[in-house]
This record gives sequence, structure tokens and C-alpha cells, in this order.
Amino acid sequence: MAASSKKEETDLFDLLKEFVKNWKIMVPCIILAGIIGVFVAMWIRPVYKVDALLQIESKNNKSVGLMGGLPSLFASASPAETEIELIYSRQIIGEAVEKLRLQYTATPINKMDRLLHHEGRMELSQFEVPWKSIPKDEKRGPWIATAVDSSSFDLYDHNNNKILTGTVGQTYRVPYAGDTLIFSVFHMDATAGQKFKLNKLERLDAIAKFKKAFEVKEKSRKTGILEFSYQDIYPDRATKILNEIATSYLRQNVEQRNAEAQKTLEFLEKQLPDVKAQMDSSLLKFNTYRNKVGSIDIGAETQLILEKRNKLQQSLLDLQQKKQSAVRLFQPEHPTIKTLEDQESNLKRELASNYAATKKLPNTQQEVLKLTNEVDMSKHMYTTMLNNIQQLKLVSAGEVGSVRIIDFAEEVSSPIKPKKSMIVCVALFIGLLFGTLIISIKSKFNNGVRDANFIERETGYSVYAKVPKGNPNGTKGTRPLAVVEPDDVAIESLRALRSSLEFSMEDESKSIIGVSGLIPGVGKSFISVNLAALFAGLGKRVLLIDADLRKGRLHKEFGIKRDKGLSQILLHTATPAEVIRKTEVPNLEVMQCGNVPSNPSELLGSRHYAAMIEELKQQYDLIIIDTPPIMLVTDAALACRVVSEIVMVIEYNRHSIDAIKDGMKQLLKGNNDVHASLVINKYEHGHSDGYGYKYGKY
Repeated sequence: MAASSKKEETDLFDLLKEFVKNWKIMVPCIILAGIIGVFVAMWIRPVYKVDALLQIESKNNKSVGLMGGLPSLFASASPAETEIELIYSRQIIGEAVEKLRLQYTATPINKMDRLLHHEGRMELSQFEVPWKSIPKDEKRGPWIATAVDSSSFDLYDHNNNKILTGTVGQTYRVPYAGDTLIFSVFHMDATAGQKFKLNKLERLDAIAKFKKAFEVKEKSRKTGILEFSYQDIYPDRATKILNEIATSYLRQNVEQRNAEAQKTLEFLEKQLPDVKAQMDSSLLKFNTYRNKVGSIDIGAETQLILEKRNKLQQSLLDLQQKKQSAVRLFQPEHPTIKTLEDQESNLKRELASNYAATKKLPNTQQEVLKLTNEVDMSKHMYTTMLNNIQQLKLVSAGEVGSVRIIDFAEEVSSPIKPKKSMIVCVALFIGLLFGTLIISIKSKFNNGVRDANFIERETGYSVYAKVPKGNPNGTKGTRPLAVVEPDDVAIESLRALRSSLEFSMEDESKSIIGVSGLIPGVGKSFISVNLAALFAGLGKRVLLIDADLRKGRLHKEFGIKRDKGLSQILLHTATPAEVIRKTEVPNLEVMQCGNVPSNPSELLGSRHYAAMIEELKQQYDLIIIDTPPIMLVTDAALACRVVSEIVMVIEYNRHSIDAIKDGMKQLLKGNNDVHASLVINKYEHGHSDGYGYKYGKY
């Protein structure tokens, strides 16, 4: 576990080190992402959210029906889920969309105003364009309204033709495309020059758009408390819309609960004249008969029969009403229905017995009994109907529905989005990820080796030194870095290289070192100059030769004017004594490259070059030859055929192992007796490599 924890810490440290190393990639990515995040946060329009609370009540209202009651007529116990689906219906939302004219949109199009949150506002009450009258092949762009001042505007059609100049609150009907254009603005808050793109949505599209910003949910399960919420870029409009939805739902809920009562009331009021006419007809028949036969004295027996008949008929009528109400609630096989049917049969049998008893009376009394019964029944029907009508009117007037608005929507001052800090943080994080991705891709394609042990194991050549980044020119002014700043970490590494080379050149005959690199820019001249200065510091006479006849630069390092040099010696136009220059470093002399010849490879491969080196070898303790890059030209291999020690400079994390092998193979071609070694330049110390401070200053 300890090893695993240590590995994780090392991986994290390596990751942080990689970030620091590639700060030129990470910092721009993070800054760019931060700028984009700020822009996005400013670009998104603020959105406000308002909410309202409604309670769904469960109650069973009872009212009297046609002949004594309408049980369960207004019972309502809808669960919250059902009510939520009803609220989302087109009946509720569509009414609000049409009433608030949400199918018309006027979108600000000034980009800078949007970025600065200074956009204007325009709301339409009518925008009817006769599109059918416009040719279908005609290109249609957006209709634009431009504010002239705070209360007037110009209207332009899809071809940018000015249609009219109008004012807020006025409805305009103008001829257009052989038909009539209707346009009206009921609210505008804009400055002169601000433009709006106009559009009219189809009813279903407007409802669908509304549903995206509208939400209904139950606050807690089985509480019956519904929370309405709506989001809009204008808080006052959001409040108005949500309150309209709540009141519309409440109104339609009450209307739905009153619908059946209203239908029954209409039926009763329609039947009332017929019942009254029937009552008047019965009275007329009864009075006519009495006038015809004169005064008639009804006996006690007849009176009892009449009262019993009236009572049985009223009971039968009431029972039939109860049966009709029960049929609405139960199946025909239900015990309640069966009981009512049995009671109805009993009453009918008793009524039949009453009619049989009437047959025994005299004819005059039978007729009087019949007419009196008809009058009493018609009066009872008429009176009952009047009572039921009054009761239904009272119920309808007092019905409040099953919905109660607890909290109306109120205008808010703080938007719910965009969350600017969150957007910027996410953008910075994305920038960090993007930078990491770039670094990972870079590392993926960068197959440069970094491990010295791996290089030694794969190539078979020793790495004599790992030189950290130093002065890229190798000198400060005209003096090598090894002289100016001898405690620099790069110079300390070169001292290790010097020591290693001394051990490998114990034989005095081996006193020529060739320094080369794979490609330009790896720092071989830096190594050559400072290595020569370090050897000179030991009291040895050192000659530094610039053998890069094409792009030699050692003369610049020491402030020497490019004049005659090695190329002129090989062309037999100068002698070594004429071209060798002393430097400010004791015991160190320099032979510059000279003017660029036309055939550098032939000159370096000539016998005269080898003879010159052999002659100079007798005059100096050590000769260091700075050669061209081996991967570009063959000059380096030709220049190194006279050396006894080859030092190839490679750059840290830049070259593949195959390139190193190939470069060393070319340097040693035909000269296998030469001892070769490697130097890693621009080395970056890890957590456990070397020291990060200057020797002598710890």
C-alpha cells in the first residue's frame, strides 16, 4: 500500500511537472477557455423563474336532483397525477397562449446589446401576414421591426421593404400582396435603432414551446399541493403567464364541476312549461266536471282511497328517482338495485289494489276521484320541479371547484441562470482538459527518449553527462560560460564529461575529440566551447576547430570576424598560423570555419585535412573539432575520421532511439576503433535526479 501511495504521488508530481514544462500550451488554453467562458456567460440571456402553489381538494358535494336529489353529481376526487396531466392539456395551455398572445415573438438581434445586457423588448398583439398571397418561389427572410424611439417603430418585410411606421398600442391593417396585413405592438421598451426579428408560431408549436418552460409537480407525495413554475427572460411576463395559467385552470375546474348541474337545470327549465300546462289542464277538467254535475260530497271511504292513492303514487315516484340515481353508480345485478326493484314491485301491487277498490264506488265518485288525483299529482310535480330548480341554482352559484390557489406567482429580481461563476469554472476546467489533451497528443507523437540507462542499454554507448539547460550561445559576450559562471549547473555536468573523457584518453596519442549532433539546435557548439574552456582551465593547450564549413558559428561565440579559416587552409590559400585566433581564455585558441566553400565534403575528406590535423596534434595538448549535424550531411563523418574520441550530443526528449543508433552508426562508419560516447543536453531533472542548485552554493 505504501508503494502504491508513493507511486500515485510520483505520478501526480510527474503530471504537474509536465504541466509546468508545457506552460506555453497550458496557459494559453486556460486563458482562452476563460475568455470563452466569460463571453458565454455574458451572451446567455438571464432567465427568471417564478412559481405558484395550488391545492387539489377532495370533497363530495351533494345537491338535490329532479325529483328529490342528485347524489354524487358533483363528486370529485382526482389524484394529483391526473390533475397534472389535465393542466398540461392543450385546453388549459392553449387558452393561456392565445390570451397572452404567446404565439407572436419579437426577438432582439443586436449582438452587442445582448452581450452588454442592454437589449430592448417588444411584445406583439397581432402579426398576421398573408403568406398564401406571396409567391412560393420568392425568397423569404425575416420580418424586422426597428425602434424609432420609445413609442414608435418601423416595420420591414422579408425583402427589407418598409411597410409602415407605427406606434405602440395601435392596430394597423394595410394592403399587402393583394391581401391585408394586420400588425400591432402592445408593449415596447427599446432605444432608437434596436431591431427585432418577428415571427408567428403555429398554435401547436407555441404550446410545445410553452411546455418546455413550464413545469407542474406535486410538492410531496399524496399532499395534493401542486407547484407551478415557469421560466422566461422577463420576470414580469413570467409572473403574468403563470397567474393566467393558474386562474384559467381554476376557472375551467369550476366550470367542469358545474357542467352537469347546468345541463340538469336547463332540462328542468325546459320541461317546466309542459308540467305547468299539464297542471292547468287537470284543474280545468276538474272544474268543468264540477260545474256540470254540481256540488259533490265525497264520502269518508272515497277520501281514504284518494289519500292512499296519492301517497302510493308519490312513494313510487320517489323510489323510481332513487333507482335512476343508483343505476348511475352500480351494475343491474347489484343488491341495491335488486332491493329497489322489489320495493317498486310492491308499490305497484298496492296501487293496483287501490284501483280495484275504486271500481266499487259509484260512477260519479269514481270520476271525481280520478280528476282530483290528477290535479293533486300535477300540482305535486310542478311544485317539486320548482324546488329542484331553485336548489340547482343555489348549488351552481355556490360551487367553488376542487382547486384552491394558495400562492399566486410574484415577480422575482434574481435570475436562476446563467450561473456565471459555474460557466467560467467549467470553461477553465475544459481549457485545462484541452491543454492536457494537446500535451498528451504531443507526448504521443513525441517519441524522444529521456532515460540515460535506457539509451545505454539500447545503443551500447555510455552517457558521459546530462547537461541541464544553460546559455544557448555557450558564451557571455566573448567569454565561455565555464569562465564567466563556473558554478552553473550546466558547467558542473560538463566537468563530469571532462573527467570521463580524461579517463578514456589516458594515452597521449588520443588527444583529438570530435563533437557532433544529430540535428541543428541540440547544443553541440555549447558543449564544444565550454568543454574546450574547461580543458584549458587545467593548463592544457587546447585548439577548438570549427569544422562546420557550411554554417559554422564559433567565430560569433568569441567575437571573431568571419574571415580566413579552415576552408581556406584546405584550399591552400592560407596556413594554420594565419587563421588560428587566441581567445580571452588562457591556453584556448580557435580556428574558425572560414568562408563557405563550394565543396565542403571533398575538403573534409581530403588528405590535406588529415595531414593538417596530424601536424596540429604535435603543437597542442588537445584538439576539439566541432562538426556539422550528422543526420543532415556526411561532413561530420568525414571530419571525425581523424579523431580518437567522438562525443555525440543529443537533446533530452527529442530523438528516438533508432535515430541515435543511426547517427552513431554514420559517425563510426569506417572508423570503428574510435571510442564514442553520448551527452544528453538540455536535460530536465526529475524529482529524484541530481541537484537543482549550483555546486559550491549549497
